[in-house]
Amino acid sequence: MVTCPLDQFKTPPLMGESFVFKGYDVDMMVRHRICILFTAITFMVGLSAWTMPVGAETVSSVRFEADALDAYISGQMEKHGIQGISIAVTSKKEIIFLKGYGTAGDGRPMTPQTPMYIGSQSKSFTGLAIAQLIEQGRLKPNDAVQKYIPWFKVADEETSAKITINHLLHHTSGLSETGFTVSLPEDATNEDAVRALASAELTAPVGSTFQYFNVGYDVLSVVVQNVSGKKYEDYIQQNVFDPLEMTHTYTDPVLARENGLSQGYSRFFGFTVPQRQPHRVFEVSAGYIISTAEDMAHYSMAMDNSGFYKGNQLLTVKSMDMLFAPVQGYGMGWFVEQGHIFHGGANETFKTYVDIYPLRDMSIVLLINQGYMFDHYISAPQIFEGVEAIVLGRVLPSVAEGWSVKQIGWGLLVFVLALGIFQIRNLLSLRGWVERARNWSNGKKIRDTAISFLIPTIILIVIFSQVKAYLGYRFNFTYQMVMMFRTLPDIAVLMVLGSVPDYVQGFVKLFWLVSGKTRKI
Repeated sequence: MVTCPLDQFKTPPLMGESFVFKGYDVDMMVRHRICILFTAITFMVGLSAWTMPVGAETVSSVRFEADALDAYISGQMEKHGIQGISIAVTSKKEIIFLKGYGTAGDGRPMTPQTPMYIGSQSKSFTGLAIAQLIEQGRLKPNDAVQKYIPWFKVADEETSAKITINHLLHHTSGLSETGFTVSLPEDATNEDAVRALASAELTAPVGSTFQYFNVGYDVLSVVVQNVSGKKYEDYIQQNVFDPLEMTHTYTDPVLARENGLSQGYSRFFGFTVPQRQPHRVFEVSAGYIISTAEDMAHYSMAMDNSGFYKGNQLLTVKSMDMLFAPVQGYGMGWFVEQGHIFHGGANETFKTYVDIYPLRDMSIVLLINQGYMFDHYISAPQIFEGVEAIVLGRVLPSVAEGWSVKQIGWGLLVFVLALGIFQIRNLLSLRGWVERARNWSNGKKIRDTAISFLIPTIILIVIFSQVKAYLGYRFNFTYQMVMMFRTLPDIAVLMVLGSVPDYVQGFVKLFWLVSGKTRKI
């Protein structure tokens, strides 16, 4: 027997109650019609709840096909040879989906509680700390940095006094990697990093242009320390991690390792290889916080819920608006678009996505323990695009779409082997070069020798000009050379193999020319 839902309502409508009818004199036929309409609407809402990807406030109101998510992630991991992934999907107040895939290294399964480096997502914690101190009236965003760090300076003394807290928060200070060539040791402190800026040249006028600059957030961490009277790491622990119950989030890699820090991975010609993940102490605030999918879910929920998490409020609503107010598309540690707030990060052996969808009251956290450069730009975006499509109800791209980083590596290996054979052949041909050159004109000798220098030089110029064009203001030749050997070791081998043997041949030929060995006898 089907009972009309209207029969259960006994009292007139009250503020805060939903759909109360009893107490009104309703004609029986009208009641039946309303009952039918009510039942139909209920059925349609129930049907749409399964397919509607919009996140509300409870687990039951956010629906997507978990099996499809499993299949897509597993397919992408197989396609690219990814070792481990952990993921969290949240509504405003609940974790909807939480799972780990693959391995964390050493035979350990990847879980949502496995710590991983979160890269530049760390900046959002620093932005939050600054916002808290602003809210407390302990600093002002338009104050000069020198008010809080009197010894702060860049190469131009006059410009040093113009750079404000806001400029650093929104990457509009005029500083960039192009103008800062100092390489600091891993154990350098954040104060060491700030002092190193004394040699930094501005590459844009202060306040004029967005130029993403990691060290700017190192400076902000020193501001947090000087204003709060606490070490940056202690401040973040007490004022962010603890209130959000982020119990597996760390600024100390020793503690992280003791609690299951995932092995990080890179590649060598498509084959996955474990690699040591550097921990730059001076840059914890900009890129070296360690967390988990579950802990970052707590964080993303608070960011999507006016700063609230289980009764704890990190910021007032007004301060949250300030946190997400964009200047040239960037808030206080977050990229901000219409209906989409995100950042993410990339370390040498890890990749992170944290994307919040305020209009849907939901977020996605995706952590990957693979940090090869091609993975950052090829496999990771492919994985996230599919995850986002499933969760938000968009058209799901096929796993087969796009390049496979694994197969790109194999192709590079074949090419390098062929290039190696070619270079060996050329080196061996040097044995008869003197005899052949004795029969050449001086012009031909010079041209042949010059080609040995010219070809590899052109190749290197083309490669680095393309890298510079891609990175723009973030290009730093010294840094890119060091990072290439760490994050693209196979490309580095290709560059060395494609240039060094030619230069060796060129210098040998030049020596023979200068020494007169190629003269006719």
